Amino acid sequence: MRIAVLGATGQLGREIVGTLAKRGHRVCAVVRRPPQPPLDSSAEVRLADARNKEQIRSAIGGCDAVVNVIGGGTLRRNEVASSATAVVVPAVQAAGVKRYVAMSAGMVALDWPFFKYVIRPLVFRHILAEHKRVETIVTASPLDWTIVRPTALTNHPAKGYVASLELQRRAFITTRADVAAFIADELEGNKYERKAVFIASRGS
Repeated sequence: MRIAVLGATGQLGREIVGTLAKRGHRVCAVVRRPPQPPLDSSAEVRLADARNKEQIRSAIGGCDAVVNVIGGGTLRRNEVASSATAVVVPAVQAAGVKRYVAMSAGMVALDWPFFKYVIRPLVFRHILAEHKRVETIVTASPLDWTIVRPTALTNHPAKGYVASLELQRRAFITTRADVAAFIADELEGNKYERKAVFIASRGS
């Protein structure tokens, strides 16, 4: 399968590129500038600005699926992910690609009182709003999408993941390696098409 990965130079993007490549997929890493340090040597690097529909459409041409992990990387107010998604989703449609994987976060469904009334307003309100904007754009599209909702991300080694359509109440962290494994499994098995899936590492 030929898979385009947008946001390929971030921590999660690099993990996904490496995992897909190890499984024998042909990976197109779509980035704004040549990556430093370089990505997995088997990945094909395609330069494109995620805010330019024609560039993205050209960059993902010939791909069977698109994985978009573009994010702002900050808790401050920003619309990096949603503004990119608003361009990427119609570009994917225009390119004739149907399969699409988007990133969100488990916190979109977290309603613990302390989180809801204290932590969320003080710390996470901007990033939570951004995740919700991304989900709104993706779910309104006709694509065969899957939204990935991990708990707090870490760079720890893979532990194996648990995937569920319901928030896992006692799961607190997800390694980026486990997120990458889930995305690879999902693209190969299509178990969660047009569903938002909560992901957590085992024993977290």
